[in-house]
Parts: sequence; structure tokens; C-alpha cells
Amino acid sequence: MRAAALLLFAPLPAIAAVPSGSAALAASGQMLVSLLLVVGLIGGLFVVLKRLQVRGGASGAIRVLAAQSLGTRERAVLVEVAGRQVLVGVAPGRVQTLLVIGEQADAAPFAAALDDARNAQGAA
Repeated sequence: MRAAALLLFAPLPAIAAVPSGSAALAASGQMLVSLLLVVGLIGGLFVVLKRLQVRGGASGAIRVLAAQSLGTRERAVLVEVAGRQVLVGVAPGRVQTLLVIGEQADAAPFAAALDDARNAQGAA
């Protein structure tokens, strides 16, 4: 069936060059291996770019300093904007400012304090 379609749409010199038998099988196998190699390279490049978190945006005016999951779909995120730190709550369809911090603070104690507060609330 495939050979018949090739014969219908191919010019006459190409008809003479159509491989037959084991040559056609080898050509098909080589084409399949080449296709798999190209698809694998594209997938590998995608994984590398995802791991590197290459993102657009030239200004860099907003930096995420820390993020803490509060539930399955809720997060508390400490963001630095124009030298000020802002704690925002992020939920599906909603972002709300929770606290504005004037001076810069270290993000590691913030994450520990947030864990402690969350554990204390869960125990009560």
C-alpha cells in the first residue's frame, strides 16, 4: 500500500531508485533510529532546560527568596521587590499580600519559623 502511494506521487527517476526487499527494510530501520535519536535529543534538551530553570525576563526586579507549601495548592512565598521583602500567600486564582518587611532578612530563619508556626497550628 505504501509502495503504491509512493509510485503515484513520485517522479519517474525516483521510481527507479525505490529500494526493494532487505534494502528497504534496512533503510526503514535507519530512518527509525534517526527519528528516535532526534526525539531523544529534543527530550534531553527539554529536561536540561527545565533543571536549569532558564526563564525569560531581563530586568530581574522581582526575586523569589523562599517558598513554603501550606497545603496541596497553597503556598507562602517571600519575594524581594525593589529592595523590600514581601510575604505573599498564593492560592489558585488568588495572590494576597500577607506582610511587608522593610529591611532585608535571611530567608532560612523565615522557612524554619514558618514550619514551626505551621506545626504548632496543626497540633492545636
